Amino acid sequence: MAEIEMEKAPLIDEGSSSTSAPAATPTNGMLEVKIDAPTEPEPHPKRRMEKAPLIDEGSSSTSAPAATTTNSTLEVRVDPRTEPKPPKRRIGKVPLTMRRDKKTKGYFDPKDMDEFRKNVLGIVDDARSCYIEGSTDMYSDMEFAEMMLLDGLLVAAVIEYSTPGYMNQIIPDGLITHLGSHDTFLLNIDIWWLLENQVPFQVLELLMSLKSEHHKLTEMLDKMFRSWESRESTRQDKRIDDTKQPIHCFEYFWLWQNSQLIHTSRGLPRTYWDNFYSFKSVAELKAKGIYARRGSDYTHRDFKFKSFFFFAVLEIPPIILSHRSFTRLSNEIAYEWMPHNPNNFPTMAFVIFLKSLIHTTEDVKELRAKKILVNAYTTDEEAVQMVNSIPTNQLEDFNIYDDVKQRIQGHYNNKAKTWFAELIHNYFSSPWTFIAFVAAATLIILSFLQTFFTIFPRK
Repeated sequence: MAEIEMEKAPLIDEGSSSTSAPAATPTNGMLEVKIDAPTEPEPHPKRRMEKAPLIDEGSSSTSAPAATTTNSTLEVRVDPRTEPKPPKRRIGKVPLTMRRDKKTKGYFDPKDMDEFRKNVLGIVDDARSCYIEGSTDMYSDMEFAEMMLLDGLLVAAVIEYSTPGYMNQIIPDGLITHLGSHDTFLLNIDIWWLLENQVPFQVLELLMSLKSEHHKLTEMLDKMFRSWESRESTRQDKRIDDTKQPIHCFEYFWLWQNSQLIHTSRGLPRTYWDNFYSFKSVAELKAKGIYARRGSDYTHRDFKFKSFFFFAVLEIPPIILSHRSFTRLSNEIAYEWMPHNPNNFPTMAFVIFLKSLIHTTEDVKELRAKKILVNAYTTDEEAVQMVNSIPTNQLEDFNIYDDVKQRIQGHYNNKAKTWFAELIHNYFSSPWTFIAFVAAATLIILSFLQTFFTIFPRK
């Protein structure tokens, strides 16, 4: 058979678009055809996507998404500038049904600060009279009114976010953003517990009424003060003389807190020496069988005493010892020393009673164990020093707590009760000593029975 010779396939440039024929070589008289996979003819013509035309940044036309092929996979790339934009949000209007509702009247209209200034300027003389004569002469009426307006609005905002039912988280978040957490914490101390940093009560009442007709300052303060009480509190509603308007929020809280002590004062003791008592410290009372227990009222300094057969219970209101409580108690005592205030000293009486109960770190430890005292200081020794450093000058209204102190002294002087209590405290304070006592008593009884039946055997 004649040998068939095949010509070599012509060389093709890489950039050429022509397709070469399959290469063939003879092997042992047979024709072998080699087909390059990329050059194998496709059964159907391959569809290709053209590149998207370039678009200028300023052009408003929209191009089709670009597509490329990678390893026989179709990749579509979308220019983010060509994606459709969401509709722009607009500030809407309050629905008419809500705007026409009488209950929400005034809540949707912006407040005119000129109206606030005008109203504060109208009571500027009364506001000046709340301060020491001559202390505000350096300010003109407009300057003083502006100062009252700014300070009053800040205090009103703090009252709003502190009152249950009126709380608005935007206010504390804004204060923390502008002042920081530390200064915001100190701001509450300055507003509530610094006597010389108070805004006149009538200014706050006016601003609250201008902000909303539903905001009544006394009602908001009552709700806020009640929220500070413990859940176990059994105190009834406030008993404040509404005929006398407080001069500032500090005085309102003082009256609200001490109203029960003011109205429950007893007559004077028979002699001067009856004002003094011999019992001292929580640890000493415990040794005499008088045990401390946490009371139910946090904001009211109400001590209660209950005596039983051989022991007694003294209920002490919960106490927090911190720098904040030191500032508060010191300013309340300063307020009670002022000449125009009520002629009694409930805060001084409370602190003096507290000093008589806390002498050493053992007293602080005992009160902490009973969950009566919260010590925010580093050590118990600092807490003792804090209590002793509160200025009282030993001036107090002896009528306050007189009934409780007399009952404590009566139990303290009862020999039968105190001896039995001392026996238990000294010898049976530990469960192991009690078990040892029971075991010893059992052995004694058994020994007595054995001896008895030995002498007098049963017939």
